[in-house]
Amino acid sequence: MTISPDKLQIELAAPQRVGSTRAAYQSLWLLVRMYQARRIGGPDGLVRLTELRQQFLDTRSLRMVVSRAYRDFARWGVRAGWGENSARDPRFLNPEGRSQGPFWLPLEEAERIEICVEGRPADASEVADFLGQADTMPWRGPGMAYGVEFWLALALAQQDLRQDRLLAVFEPDQAPAQGALAGFKQAAGLASGALQQALAALGEAAVWRRLDDLGAARQTLAQLRRALKEAGADEGGYLDAMEQILTAWCAYAQRDSEQASAILTDMAAREPRAGVVRHHPRVRFEWHNLMALIRRLRALGGSAVDLAIRRQEAMAAQGHFHTALQAAFEFGSFDAAQQAAANAGMAVWLFAGEGLLDDAAGAEATALRWLLLSEYLCHCSRGEGLSAWNAIYLMRIARGPCPRLATPTLAQFQALLPRNPAQLQALAGMLPGLDKQVLLPDSWLSLAESLLQLQREGRARYSLLQRCGLWFEHAWYALHTGQLAAADASLCRLTEEMSALPASDRAFFVESWRTLPSI
Repeated sequence: MTISPDKLQIELAAPQRVGSTRAAYQSLWLLVRMYQARRIGGPDGLVRLTELRQQFLDTRSLRMVVSRAYRDFARWGVRAGWGENSARDPRFLNPEGRSQGPFWLPLEEAERIEICVEGRPADASEVADFLGQADTMPWRGPGMAYGVEFWLALALAQQDLRQDRLLAVFEPDQAPAQGALAGFKQAAGLASGALQQALAALGEAAVWRRLDDLGAARQTLAQLRRALKEAGADEGGYLDAMEQILTAWCAYAQRDSEQASAILTDMAAREPRAGVVRHHPRVRFEWHNLMALIRRLRALGGSAVDLAIRRQEAMAAQGHFHTALQAAFEFGSFDAAQQAAANAGMAVWLFAGEGLLDDAAGAEATALRWLLLSEYLCHCSRGEGLSAWNAIYLMRIARGPCPRLATPTLAQFQALLPRNPAQLQALAGMLPGLDKQVLLPDSWLSLAESLLQLQREGRARYSLLQRCGLWFEHAWYALHTGQLAAADASLCRLTEEMSALPASDRAFFVESWRTLPSI
C-alpha cells in the first residue's frame, strides 16, 4: 500500500481543524479515537460501534455519523478501514456493512498524524479529555495490548449485578459507586475483541432486564448477536445460549409465554445449543428455572383449561424447579439456588390452592420450608436476607386463611385473622441448622416497611412487579392494623405503577384490590 508520507496535523482546541480545514466534531472524534487505538491500544487497533453509540447517545442514526465521517476522512486525505481484519488495504474493502464497524487506521496512516492543542503536541491526558474518556480508559504506552483492565471492569460490574447495585449510588462521605450498568458499558469500551464485547453486552442486557427496560434489553441483545457473528464460533456456546435465554426472559416479562416457551424448546431441540443446555450448569439452571415459570403459568391458567392438563403442567413445573435447583448447586451459586427454592415454594402453595396436587395436606408447610431455605441462602449469598419475593410470598401465605370478602367494611376486614410470623414458624416445622427466628420478621407490616425503606434509600432496587407486590402487601397489613393513611399512600403508589404492568399482572392486582375495604 502506498500512502503519502506528508504529516497531517490535527488541532483539538476549538475551532477543531484537520490541516487547514474545519472539522466536524463527530468525524474528528472517530479519527482521533482510531489513532489512539492504533498507536497505544490493542494490537488490532479496532474501535467498536458500541463505543460510538455510548459517545453519541443522542444521535438518531449512527449509520449517518459513520458515512459522514468516512466522507470527511477522504476529504482530509485519510484512508481508514473497517471490519475485523485491520491488515487489509482500505481501498479494497466493500462499503456494504461499513456502518457496523469495527473501525481502524492502518499503522502507516496513524504514524503520519500529529495531534496538537493550540499548536503544540497534545499530551496523553489532553487526548483522553477530548475523547471524553477521563479516567475510564487509561492511556497505555505503545504496543501495550488491552489486558487486565477489561477483566477488572467486567468483574466489578458482575459483582455490582450480584449485589443488586444496578445504577450509580451516592452515599454521604463515600466515593460514588458506578453500578452495574455503567460498569458493563465501561467494560465494553475496554474490550479488545468481539467475544469480550459479547460478554459486556450480556451483562448490560441482564441489567436492563432487571430495570424493566425491555426495549433497551432487546437492543443490547441485538448488539450481542452482532458481536457473536463478528467473532465467529462461540467456543462452548455459552454466550449464544445466554442470549437466547435473555430473549426468552424478555418475552416472558411481557407475559408472552408462548414465545418464551418456543425459544426454550427450540434451544433444547437443536444442536449445538441443546448440548449446552444439557452440560453447562449455569445455562441449565436458567433454562429450567424459566421453563418452570412458564409451566407454572399454564397450570394456573384458569378453570377453563382441563384439570388433568393443569395437573400435568404443575408436575412439570415442579420437576423443572428441582432440576434448576440442582444445577445452581452444581455451579456453586447460592443466589441462583435461592431463586429456584423461592419459586418452588410458591408454586407448591399456589398449586395446592388450585387443587392441582395429589397430596395438598402438607403443602403449606412444604412451601414455607422452601421459602425459609431460600431466605437462608439469601443471607449466605448477599450478607443479608430481605428478598423481596420471599417477603411477598410469606405475606401472601400468612393471609391465605383469610376469606376473600368482596368490598368488606373496615370492621369486617380487621376481624380477619392472618397468621403471624411465629405461627408460620411453627407450621414450617423443624429445619435442622436453621435459626428461623433470624429468617422471619417481628411483624409483616414491619417487613413490608423495611423493604420499601430500602427501595426509597436506593439500597435495594426491585422490579416493577415486586414493587407492586410490596405496595399491595403493605397496604393490606396497614389497613388491618388501622394505619389508614399509610395504606392509602401505598395504594396511591400501586395505582401509579401498576398501569405499566402486562394486562394479566394488572388484572391480579385489580382483583385483589376488591378484597380491601374502602378508606
